[in-house]
Amino acid sequence: MTLTLVHLLPELLGTYGDRGNVEIASWRLRERGIKHDVLTVGIGDSIPTTADLYFLGGGEDDAQIKACQIVGTSLAKAVNNGAHVFAVCAGFQLLGTTFPASGGRTVEGLGIVPIETVSAKTRSVGEILSKPSIPIATLTGFENHAGQTRFLDELQPLGVVTNGIGNGLDTNIDGLVTEQIVGTYMHGPALARNPELADWILSRVIGDLVPLRAEVFNELHNERVNSVK
Repeated sequence: MTLTLVHLLPELLGTYGDRGNVEIASWRLRERGIKHDVLTVGIGDSIPTTADLYFLGGGEDDAQIKACQIVGTSLAKAVNNGAHVFAVCAGFQLLGTTFPASGGRTVEGLGIVPIETVSAKTRSVGEILSKPSIPIATLTGFENHAGQTRFLDELQPLGVVTNGIGNGLDTNIDGLVTEQIVGTYMHGPALARNPELADWILSRVIGDLVPLRAEVFNELHNERVNSVK
């Protein structure tokens, strides 16, 4: 079996280095000897609907709107076919029913998850920390967004924010988690700063993962150093 990772529209949704999420996921698969292909889908390319894991990153207003128009129903079809999605910032907002744009506009989203994003009074910029709702270590990232996102149904957040804004709107949560989708406002790239999150997402796609040898070595090394102290 060969997995297919799809990086969607990096020329539109690649403002904040979120390409690194794809690179980290690919590296962690490659280090384990897991066969996979990385497909970069740009403007004008056909969007596959039978891949395994799709990545969406951040972008500015006009780029976000263009990306939404290009994606159309393709991503929803992929999810219906069993695909998983990791979406950051603008990519996260795209998955909902509506998101804001410059000039006071409200734009229809992809409608894949029951969320909506509205304009915030002040921009959210800075480090974000959260206590995850999934069994991994504290999440860390950098947020930079002018929208805030509310759940329109009962959903599981990715984390409870201890520093920063996240989804905002008087909540203390960031992102969301469904059976196939993980969304967040964390840049960084998120999967570089949170390798446990990367493995957690990958394990949902392919099952249990063996630990990486380098990380096991580092853990053992740290234990030995601490024991000497």
